[in-house]
Amino acid sequence: MIFDWLDGKVPQISFVKKRLNGDVLIICTDNLSIYYLNSTAAFFIELADGKATVGDIKSKFLARYAVDERELEKDFVEMIRDLQWKKILTLE
Repeated sequence: MIFDWLDGKVPQISFVKKRLNGDVLIICTDNLSIYYLNSTAAFFIELADGKATVGDIKSKFLARYAVDERELEKDFVEMIRDLQWKKILTLE
């Protein structure tokens, strides 16, 4: 499964600026694109401190939200792909 590969990776933020506006996190990337992230993606970005692995972040999500672990893993794969595509984060 793809998540097994992601599990040990460390997400690194790669945007220029962020601002919280209510439940929405506004991100400005280095090419000046603006993205609006929901509270779930914002929580992921908050936890992506350059030290925590995707697995560490998953554990914090499971502690905070009542969600099925396999469903969360599928959602993480989609969200990480989307954030990488938008150049908001990279994986190391």
